[in-house]
Amino acid sequence: MLDKETRTAILALHNKGHSQRAIADDLKISRISVKRVLSSGLTTPAAAERTSQLDAYTDDIRSFYAECKGNVIRVQEKLRDIGCEVSYSTLTWFCREHGIGVEEKSPAQRIVTGPGEEMQHDTSPYTIVIGGKKVHRHAASLVLGYSRMIYVQFYATFDRFHCKTFLTRAFQYFGGTCGRCMIDNTHVVVLCGSGADAQMTPEMESFEERFGFRFEAHALGHADRSGKVERPFWYIERNFLVGRTFKDDADLNAQALAWVEKANRRRLREFKAAPLELFVVEKPRLISLPLHIPEVYRLHRRTVDSYSCVSVLSFKYPVPAAYLGREVLIRETFAMITVLDGHKEIAVHDKKQEGDPLAPLTPTESAPRRQKQSPLAEEGKLAALGADMKTYLESLKKERGPRYIWSVRKLFQLMCQYKSDDLITAVQKAAQHRLFDVRRVETILLQNLAERDYHLPLGFSEAVQRDQDDNPGE
Repeated sequence: MLDKETRTAILALHNKGHSQRAIADDLKISRISVKRVLSSGLTTPAAAERTSQLDAYTDDIRSFYAECKGNVIRVQEKLRDIGCEVSYSTLTWFCREHGIGVEEKSPAQRIVTGPGEEMQHDTSPYTIVIGGKKVHRHAASLVLGYSRMIYVQFYATFDRFHCKTFLTRAFQYFGGTCGRCMIDNTHVVVLCGSGADAQMTPEMESFEERFGFRFEAHALGHADRSGKVERPFWYIERNFLVGRTFKDDADLNAQALAWVEKANRRRLREFKAAPLELFVVEKPRLISLPLHIPEVYRLHRRTVDSYSCVSVLSFKYPVPAAYLGREVLIRETFAMITVLDGHKEIAVHDKKQEGDPLAPLTPTESAPRRQKQSPLAEEGKLAALGADMKTYLESLKKERGPRYIWSVRKLFQLMCQYKSDDLITAVQKAAQHRLFDVRRVETILLQNLAERDYHLPLGFSEAVQRDQDDNPGE
């Protein structure tokens, strides 16, 4: 098919009086093509209209499509019922050509923000190999809307504490904040509602006031609002996490920071400049940071256990043995665990992360080794009753396991309440029938005493005769 430029040239040469043969030779085309263009007189070729046997069923197809809720297979079956045999591929082509069930495409909306006006924060989960093991980590990123400067860090969990920690470090990295921080409708920041109706948690509102910006959640399904931060996640997945190995979380975040420095210097094809070059314009427009930025922390109350340790996030931290059984205050920051007694620091530890080796504590002054439990005093007194009791105690220990201590103490109570010979007789019978529930031993003991020391109730006639024998004068 001849293009518009060639067809225009044919018509122009013909108007100048050139013959069809001369025009064909000069443009290197056939005389038939020249003749067709001259006969149509059009510079653009007429679109070839493709006809179909389904043209007569257009209204039926539209009604069937709505009735079958977009199931084209059912539409095909209904057309067959009214005498129209058509293949599935032909039917789907017809639907596309006539806009049946086809959503109208709309171009992506470009969100343009001025310097210092907006920044975007989001997180994305990844499975990363750290120290030879696959672990789950959350990549948190903050992107400046104008310059596309980015800051990225990884966290094992991501809650409000880690969100404030990350944003504080990002603000310090950029040297300021933008007036608005766009987020999705995450409950880490949002208390209730969504979009323009979103209400932030009081904790995050206080964080806003400290740095002079405000959070703003974009409307549900408004993907264009998060485009500036979603694109870096793709770059993280396809560039940063490919072909790199990490020893631990500290190494992961150190390499991420080095990668961020390189990413902020790469030239963006869309802007013909690097983010660092655009940041020169944006930095003077950022909101200045406070003179003093306190470290983000959270507090826990814990009771010192028998090992002279406190537990924070499933990890043990030793404290001085003098605080055994006492309640202490734990101050947790991103990297440190501080144990406080009022305002007094009694222990400071580096914060443990998931994957750290959980080696047992060595015996020190702050973490004394637990002494081996001494034998039960009751056990020795019971064993002194004879070989039968000693044999029963050995079998009882094998059968009862951790409950052996309770069983020994219960047997000792029986020894204190009843005669030793009666207890030995009950134990012999229990051992004969392999009964290792001490309550059964007590039952046997009481049955033996009832049969030996108590008589069964007498009948009425026997009771009258005994009463007469006891009182003959009445």
